[in-house]
Amino acid sequence: MKYKLLALDIDDTVTKDFCNTASNSVRKALEQASKKIQITFVTARALKGLINFLDNIILPAQYHVVENGAKVLRPDRSIVYDRHIPHTEVQKILNVAEPYYLEPGFLADEHWVDGVVSDVSVTGLSFSCKSEENAIKLKASILTLSNEYTVYSGRHWSVEDLIAVLVFHKNATKGSGMEYIQKQLRISKEETIAVGDGMTDASMFDAAGLKVAMANGEESLKTQADYVCPSIDKDGLVEVIRKYV
Repeated sequence: MKYKLLALDIDDTVTKDFCNTASNSVRKALEQASKKIQITFVTARALKGLINFLDNIILPAQYHVVENGAKVLRPDRSIVYDRHIPHTEVQKILNVAEPYYLEPGFLADEHWVDGVVSDVSVTGLSFSCKSEENAIKLKASILTLSNEYTVYSGRHWSVEDLIAVLVFHKNATKGSGMEYIQKQLRISKEETIAVGDGMTDASMFDAAGLKVAMANGEESLKTQADYVCPSIDKDGLVEVIRKYV
């Protein structure tokens, strides 16, 4: 199979969490790969976080999925669509989830922020839970609401002993964003490689012919992968590009 699209999560896949550049080896591999394959980034980062990263990774302009699929960017970085959660619904989510989380976070106005948000555009919520049991109860509480949402739970991004739960618009997934891009580029699922490490990357796999998980990724994702590449600490993405691109 000749692959035509390489879809990449960013944090703990291309680079370490919260970094806006990659190692020299990864950057060089991406530059070489871009001569043979389209490269799109598919991230749960806020829009400004993606822009900062793109400004440091010099690759041909392309469509990208951002804010976990709530937004897709055109090559000129304009927004194709914005699937946010209305503020009235945000409050309902907080009300039913309140018994089960330690603190909430919000993807609001193109930033991930902690604490209270007022009447602003919210595309995602994050909850830190002290146990798997609380995470399960929190997810169940959201299912009682009249509106549907995309809900994930898995490894916390910064505190090892906590479980994270993420909530987005029902049509905001990395996979749905990838499908939009595939349609624009006239590239099929079978011609697509997806590489990721975390809970929100499972929908990327649904839209890819070749599914690659990082060795440092969550176990639930690795069980779905066709190939588990070396970890971020070993520049595993370089091996993916050598092997498949």
